[in-house]
Amino acid sequence: LNAVDEVQIDMLWMQRLLTITEISQKLVLAIGIALGVGVLLVIGNTIRLAIQSRRDEIIVVKLVGGTDAYVRRPFLYTGLLLGLLGAMMASLMLVTCVVWLGRSVNALADLYQSQFHVVGPGFSGILTLWMIGALIGVMGAWVAVMQHLREIEPK
Repeated sequence: LNAVDEVQIDMLWMQRLLTITEISQKLVLAIGIALGVGVLLVIGNTIRLAIQSRRDEIIVVKLVGGTDAYVRRPFLYTGLLLGLLGAMMASLMLVTCVVWLGRSVNALADLYQSQFHVVGPGFSGILTLWMIGALIGVMGAWVAVMQHLREIEPK
C-alpha cells in the first residue's frame, strides 16, 4: 500500500493463533467422529428393536424358505432412511446456523474492513453429508441385522 510506511506483526501471537486454530480443527473432527459413532449405535439399536418386534414374522418367513437376504433387506432400507433423514435434518440445522451466524460475523468483518465472509457448505457439501448419513445408517442396520438375525432360527 502506498500510504503505509511500516507494518509491525507479532509472530509469537500469530503462532499461538495458528496453534489454537489447529487444536480447534482437531477437536471438531473428534467431536464429529464421536457423533458419527453415536448415530451408528442409535440406528443399530433401533434396528435391533425392530427385529425383536418382528421376531415371529421373521421365523415364519424363514420357515417358508425366505433367505437371510430377503429378511435383511427391509431393515437395511430402514437404516438407509433413518440415516438419510438424520443427515437432511443436520444439513438444515447447518444451513440455519450459517445464515444466523453469518450476518453477525460479516458485520464484524466489515468493522475491521476485512474481506472475510461466512460461506455455507454448498450443494456438493450437503450432498456429501447426505451420502455419509445414508452410509452410516446402512452400516448401523447391517451390523444390527447380522448380529441378531443369526439368533432367530425356526425350531
